[in-house]
Amino acid sequence: MGAPVKGLGDELSLMIARKERKESEYKMNKKLVGLVATVLALSVIGFGYAYWTETLKIEGSVATGELDVEFLSIDKSCSDYMTCTVDGIDTDLDYDIDKLVVTASGGYPSGWCNVTFVIHNCGSIPAHVKTITITSDPQLTATLTGIVVSQKIAVSENVACKLEIHVEGTAAENTTYTASVTIEFDQGT
Repeated sequence: MGAPVKGLGDELSLMIARKERKESEYKMNKKLVGLVATVLALSVIGFGYAYWTETLKIEGSVATGELDVEFLSIDKSCSDYMTCTVDGIDTDLDYDIDKLVVTASGGYPSGWCNVTFVIHNCGSIPAHVKTITITSDPQLTATLTGIVVSQKIAVSENVACKLEIHVEGTAAENTTYTASVTIEFDQGT
């Protein structure tokens, strides 16, 4: 006789077992996919939530200084028979003398007037002599000593100077002649 024939019940049981196993795997895969999706979603949310930052800032300010020079210790002298006066003027109203007006009278050929003074840096930054300009009528010679172009005057430093005005032999009687000295300062470099 041959091999025994399996019963219909055995095969049905086997089919049911396979179906249950597939359904179980499907449910397990479905749960696994859900779990992976949840983990990924939480990772993205967690990454966004756990993203840390730190910022460095630099802030600053600069208060500028003041460039300010003044005349101090003003004195004068003249040749015999001449008189001279020196008036100090505060032209920028900062309570220091920044202009000198020298007036000489009784001048004659070979007569002279000397004015000595100190230039004081009363500002908060060094002062740099940018230019010195001397102009005068040809009947006068004006000379400034003690200070030169490009000279630096430190804060609170004093520089002693002398202005000499000499009357030339070409001067006419009863005539007024003028001279001007301008010293321009800047902050330098």
